[in-house]
Amino acid sequence: MANNFTRSFFLKTNLLSLTTILALFKSKETHHLNMKIFSTPLKSAHVVVHGFALAHAITAMSIISIYHTDPGIILSILTITMLIILARINDYPLDVTMALTLICCLAGFFLGTIGAEIIVKFFPVSAMTAQVITTVLVTEMLGWITYIIVRRANRKE
Repeated sequence: MANNFTRSFFLKTNLLSLTTILALFKSKETHHLNMKIFSTPLKSAHVVVHGFALAHAITAMSIISIYHTDPGIILSILTITMLIILARINDYPLDVTMALTLICCLAGFFLGTIGAEIIVKFFPVSAMTAQVITTVLVTEMLGWITYIIVRRANRKE
C-alpha cells in the first residue's frame, strides 16, 4: 500500500514539475528570455547534457533498487526537461521543440530497451547496471543530437 502511494506521489510530483516547466517556457514573460547558463550555448549544453545524464543514472539506479520497478516514466520526464532546456538555450520554437521531444522520447525508449538487452547478453552485468549504463549513453546521445539540430536551425535563420 505504501509502495503504491509512494509511486503515485513521485509520479504526480514529476508531472506537476513538468507542467510548471512547460507553462514557464510558454508564457509571454519568458518569450524573450535568453536562457544562458554560461557564456556560450556549447558550454551551457555541456552542463545540461552531462548533468541530466548523471540525473538519469541516479534516478534509474534509485528507482530500480528501492522500488524494484521500471523507471521509464520518470526518465522520460527528465529527458523532456533536458530537451526543452537545450531548445530554450538556443532560442528554438516551442512547437517544434515539442515534436522533437516526442520523437526523442520514443527513440530513447526503444534504444534504452534494446541497449540494455544487448549489454546483458554480451557482458556479465546485472540488469540494473545494464539499464543505468544504457540510460546514460542514450541520454548523452539524445542530448547532443538535439543540440546539433537546434544549433543548425539557429544558424540557418
